[in-house]
Amino acid sequence: MSLFGNRQQANLKACEQMVESVLAERGLDPAKSRMESAAGPAWGLTHGSAEVYIFLTAAADGDNFIQVVSPVMRPSREAMSGPDFLKRLLELNANELTGAAFGLRDDEVVLTCDRSTSGLDRVEVEEMIRRVAQYADHYDDALTLEFGGTRHSDSG
Repeated sequence: MSLFGNRQQANLKACEQMVESVLAERGLDPAKSRMESAAGPAWGLTHGSAEVYIFLTAAADGDNFIQVVSPVMRPSREAMSGPDFLKRLLELNANELTGAAFGLRDDEVVLTCDRSTSGLDRVEVEEMIRRVAQYADHYDDALTLEFGGTRHSDSG
């Protein structure tokens, strides 16, 4: 393995330990929070009604990335058929959210926050998790009330 690969692997391992340390500080058992993921180390947790997932991935170009994502809600067909719902998500991205954004994945609204792991520290990991968890727990109710649909936590 090349030196470049060794650095990437060392960074991924350090970030894995960092995430597990943050989860432990939140009172969670990192081993029980661990999930299977073909892309790399992954964990899941709940915050209020929100499910939050943390993924570490190694890119082919030698970079590693962390992504914190939360499925928020499945909008009604009516909401998806007109521009108001999607316009609202874009307005929230531009005016209300900081360091996270709404997106669509398989017809479900998600909140996501991601970045390279280069220079990542544990405060940033905690902030990414906290931000996505709080936003998702708030907006699953607010968007469902405003536009109809089903909260992710109610669709199981």
